[in-house]
Amino acid sequence: MADLRPSKDLSDRQREILQAVVEDYIATAEPVGSRSLTKRHSGIDVSPATVRNTMADLEHLGYLSSPHASAGRVPTPQAIRVYVEQLASRGRLSSKDREIIHAATSMRQYRTVDVAQMLQDTGKVLASLAHHATLVLLPPLEEVVFADIEFVPVRSDAVLAVFVAKSGLVQHRVISIDLPISREELRRMSNYLKSRLLGKTLQEVRIDIMGEMKNEGVQANQMMQNALSLGEQSLKIEDNPTRSMLVDGKETFFDQPEFSDITKMRRLLRAFEEKTMLLHLLNSAIHHPVEAHAAERNDTKVIFGAEGSVREAKDLALVVARYGAHDGPTGQVGVVGPMRMDYSRVIPLVEYTADALSDSLNDESDD
Repeated sequence: MADLRPSKDLSDRQREILQAVVEDYIATAEPVGSRSLTKRHSGIDVSPATVRNTMADLEHLGYLSSPHASAGRVPTPQAIRVYVEQLASRGRLSSKDREIIHAATSMRQYRTVDVAQMLQDTGKVLASLAHHATLVLLPPLEEVVFADIEFVPVRSDAVLAVFVAKSGLVQHRVISIDLPISREELRRMSNYLKSRLLGKTLQEVRIDIMGEMKNEGVQANQMMQNALSLGEQSLKIEDNPTRSMLVDGKETFFDQPEFSDITKMRRLLRAFEEKTMLLHLLNSAIHHPVEAHAAERNDTKVIFGAEGSVREAKDLALVVARYGAHDGPTGQVGVVGPMRMDYSRVIPLVEYTADALSDSLNDESDD
């Protein structure tokens, strides 16, 4: 695997030219020539010949490449990394952008407190603002704090369990039962579980339930046995992290020239559907952290697929930040697009969205 760590030894002129090349390539998706560079960037006060020589030096250093026989050059992944870590400026979000994000993340718009629905809506809004795909990773269920559970009969052989976390996260699950249970009995069961489990994490809840089911006193009480059995099935934690990932905006890749190849696009869309590729991207942040120059939060990361081993992700980049209530587990929200994404806009969009989600969850947990 190639080492994409940026060199600190670039001269001021090389850094200036490299930044201009990357920004032109982000804007046009076309190879950048020396003459067009001097025309578009009035701040570059040297001749096209000097720019051309500097670009040749940058190519020799591995920051630029010539995709065709033309004079134009494109930045390499190593150049994109230098740009993100050292050169990219931070754009300003408009008041309209902020209003749209706040509207999406406000819990007041929902009749019932359903954080998962709010997170899904937020992903859609972020995709429309960034013009790239988005992912929202829900907080780990085993760290979620129990607040409430209700059982509703839906058929003679099934009960709907509605679990509510302290953060407002709502989870529904249909549980099969052997014999019909009255609404009054179901209410007694839910009250019993709440009295025993309130304020515990789901991991603690499951340990508590399994321990109680072995208690002789509980075994002698049919209601308690039934309640614990329903609770155990309702709060089962599935070992499948892709179920906790919300993805939106996959269709935006059709607008990107990097993905015009039909076969390549099909592989990419299939990988998005399976979501494992996105998990690999997130995990790679541990091994290849990219500290973004334009970021204001310490937990904001830019991840390059070119630094991983997943073929479908090699042309992708992910900008991601954490969100969560101050007294609960955290999730992640991010934008996935080509390496040629507009980081000066995407980074503040992701950070502002993560902050708005955290504010909303903190307001809810304080109520």
